[in-house]
Order: sequence, then C-alpha cells, then structure tokens
Amino acid sequence: MNIRAIITNLINSLLDGSFERMRIISQMNAAFKEYFTTGEFKRLCKVSISQGNSAFAHEMSSLWIRSGFKITIENDYSLRESEMEELASNVTDNAAFVRQLMAIGFDTLIIKGKTTVKTKSFALKRYANLNQYFIS
Repeated sequence: MNIRAIITNLINSLLDGSFERMRIISQMNAAFKEYFTTGEFKRLCKVSISQGNSAFAHEMSSLWIRSGFKITIENDYSLRESEMEELASNVTDNAAFVRQLMAIGFDTLIIKGKTTVKTKSFALKRYANLNQYFIS
C-alpha cells in the first residue's frame, strides 16, 4: 500500500469515526481485483467513498459529502450501460448487504466509468426491503 492510500484510509476512518467503512471498501477492492485477475469479471472495479445524492438520504445517512458508495470501472473502454446496470444489480439484489451499507451511513450507490461520463446512481433505501420500518 502506498503512502497516499495509507493517509487516505486514515483520514477516511477519522472522518467516519470507525474503520468499518474502510474495511468494507478494502475487502471489495481486493475481491474485485481477484475476480479481474482470475478472469471471472472482465472489468476492473475500484470502490471508494464519494458524495451521495441528498435526495436519497435516510435516517442513518452520513453527511452527504461522504454518503456515496462509488464503484468506478477502471477499464471502461466500450462500456455498455447494461454492464453498469448488471454490476449495480449484483449489489442491490443482496438486501442484507444493502442494509449493512445503510447502517454505516451510505445512501447512494454510484456506478461510473473512469474515463467516460457514464454514471448511474441508485437510492440504497429502495433495495433494502425496510418499508415496514419506516425508513424514508
């Protein structure tokens, strides 16, 4: 890990008040790298914290500047919108994971290409299956 990544992780953990967010991001990045290198997934993705959409906020949201769970597709050459939607559905189809993201303050899932302007945003509360708990 380079010095910039270490400093970024430290700043993120201090701003968030815990290491849980950084642990999830680190695990997701390691998994995406493994899936890419083994050929299971043809796109290399990196996860980071980003600005969320304030319209997607819920009771557990972090400050909107830090409420976005962003997945950036690094090798986005000829990236199709259907690929972005498939990647998003892999996250949103797992209601337990979505609830975990919400519990640590995320409210927006962002899928974007690294060099293209293609971006898709999703309100996590729509996929958490929490209607009976009045999360708005």
